[in-house]
Parts: sequence; structure tokens; C-alpha cells
Amino acid sequence: MQTFTRIHNPPSQALPANATDCHMHVFGPFDRFPLAAERSYTVPEAPLDAHERMKCQVGLERTVFVQASGHGLDNRALLAALAQLGSRARAVAVVAPDASRAELERLHAAGVRGARLNLYSLAGRYADDPAQLVAQFAKTLAPLAWHLQLLIDAPTMVALEPVLARSPIDIVIDHMGLPDARDGIEQSGFQVMRRLLRGGRAWAKLAGADRITRHTGRLRDAIPFMQALADAALDRLVWGSDWPNIGFHSSQQVADDHLLAHRELDAGELLELLIEALPDARHREIVLARNPATLYGFG
Repeated sequence: MQTFTRIHNPPSQALPANATDCHMHVFGPFDRFPLAAERSYTVPEAPLDAHERMKCQVGLERTVFVQASGHGLDNRALLAALAQLGSRARAVAVVAPDASRAELERLHAAGVRGARLNLYSLAGRYADDPAQLVAQFAKTLAPLAWHLQLLIDAPTMVALEPVLARSPIDIVIDHMGLPDARDGIEQSGFQVMRRLLRGGRAWAKLAGADRITRHTGRLRDAIPFMQALADAALDRLVWGSDWPNIGFHSSQQVADDHLLAHRELDAGELLELLIEALPDARHREIVLARNPATLYGFG
């Protein structure tokens, strides 16, 4: 069992009212909500109360739960946490491409406002062509005005650009599209991300700074990417901590009982990146509060 004892340092600038963490995960408790058999990691539990402590320490008020791939299609842990927070929370679930209207309406009533499609971890789990999958999800989600959240790498982003650009529903891209900070903002996948934002259908999550700078070892290397996305479409960005910051893994099916510890980065340090990238407090209020209210339907 992992104990969450980190002290998250308050950011240098106060956060706006209704500041929202738009990307975090809960895991377990595993005696009620076990991990899925098909998964690319085995992690310790990550309880809601630990995330709530982090929010209090840095000044975040609202939460968007994102179903982690480790729980597969079993959204019960997410729904249990969602019920605890009520109107202060929304969620993005994982559902089958042909999920029934009744299932989606049940999730919608609980506070779910989108579905996540992970084409990065266990990439071979879907037999369909990615473009066909996106089209199927769009058809399934459109009646409830849900968005489709994608975890995809740069080559997949490039291949899907025509499909995403004409999507009939909103598309939300995880972790700034997973660019590699070593290759700069001109890399092709990231430029696709910027074009999609400017097209008015896509959104991007300013999350995963540690993921895109994994090979440079400097979190601040994510700042130019955050600034470039803000220049493209400030009103299509939201921010997330990616708590509890799952350890780096191979994205392949687990083959043993190795326990991958959560890294739990300092959320205050992650918010400092946003402050440096967006020094105007009005712009941070748009990203941290106004845009989440629009995308997730907070009252």
C-alpha cells in the first residue's frame, strides 16, 4: 500500500475561484473495485481523500475524474468517487464504442460528460481501424453531447488529423498530444494539435508536463508547448495535475506482479509551469475555471 504524504506547495499566485483539476485518477479500493485483467500496469490504490488534501493545499476547488486504463471498462471506482463530491465534480468514463443509450444516460446522470479512448496503452486491444473507432464513438456519444477524450501519440495524431478535424463532436486530447520536448514545438504531431485547436472542434489538456519532458529531465521544457497551445486557442485549453502521476511503464500487457509506485508530483510545481506559461491572471482564469465550466457543464 502506498501512503500519500507529500506536501504540495501553494503556487506563487492564488488560483481563481472554481479552479479545476481536469485530469486525475482514482484507483480502488481494490477489494471492491479491482484492476482489470487487461492492463499495462499494476499500481497501488490512490484514494480520493489524498487528492482532496492536495486540492486544499494548492487552492483547487473542482475535480474531473478520468477513468484510468488500469480499471478498464469498470467505472465503479470513478462513480463512487464522483458521488462523494457531487456538484463539485464531473467525469470522463471508458465505455465500449457501441455502448447503449441507457448505459450512457445512467453515467450522464451521475456526472459523466465524456468518454475516453486510449490508443496509446495496449494499442492492439482494438481490432478496428482508429479512424473507424473515432467515427463509431462520435455516433454513440453525439446524442448526449459528450466529448471524446483521446490518449494518442504523435504518429496517430498525424494519421487521424482529417478525421478529427471534421468530427461532429468535441475531441479532447490528453497531455498536449504527447509531443517529445526534445524535438521542439515544430514537430509534426504538435503542429497537428495546434491546427485542430484553431479549427474549433478540439480541446487540449495542459497536463503531463513530466511525460513530454521525460527525456530532458526538466519540467520547464514543457512551457513553450503550453504557450504555443495558448497562442493557438486559449479558449480550448484546460489544466490537469494527472494525479497520482502513474509511474512510467511500457504500455504493454503486464507480465508479472511488479508493483508500479505512483510518483505524486508536487501539484504546486505543476501549477507554477502554468503561471509562467500564462503570466496574465485573466488567461489562467479562463483555463482553470471558465473553460472547464464550458467543457464539463459545471453549474
